[in-house]
Amino acid sequence: MRLTFSYDGDDVKLISQQRTEMVVPASDPVTGFKKQKGFWAELKNDRDKTLYRRVMHNPTRNDAEVFPEPDTPGQGISREPAPKRKGVFVVVVPDTDKGNEVTLSRSSPETRGPAKGLRALAIKPATEILRFKLKK
Repeated sequence: MRLTFSYDGDDVKLISQQRTEMVVPASDPVTGFKKQKGFWAELKNDRDKTLYRRVMHNPTRNDAEVFPEPDTPGQGISREPAPKRKGVFVVVVPDTDKGNEVTLSRSSPETRGPAKGLRALAIKPATEILRFKLKK
């Protein structure tokens, strides 16, 4: 099942669900990840049990690489909060009769102080940002 999402800032919406013939990537562990950081999609059954989980790079880009000006030697590449984040991304989950819902979970970036280095990527444990029932 190919799921296409759009995002505008922190607002994420499902824009299409399409059955497709393809090999689905292997599942990441479906237990023991409650306090982990990052971004992932989960396929759940009607009892909220995770059947499939796919960890991925955060497609909603909390930050962006900023390169120094050419006339500032010694300055390295830094990461800064990304302004006006908008885009589209795709998630693939197995198309199975047991799959009922899909959730997306994401870590939040640091909201206080300068967002330097990798801290802005995933400073807090991931929380669910979207849940929806699959169309059968």
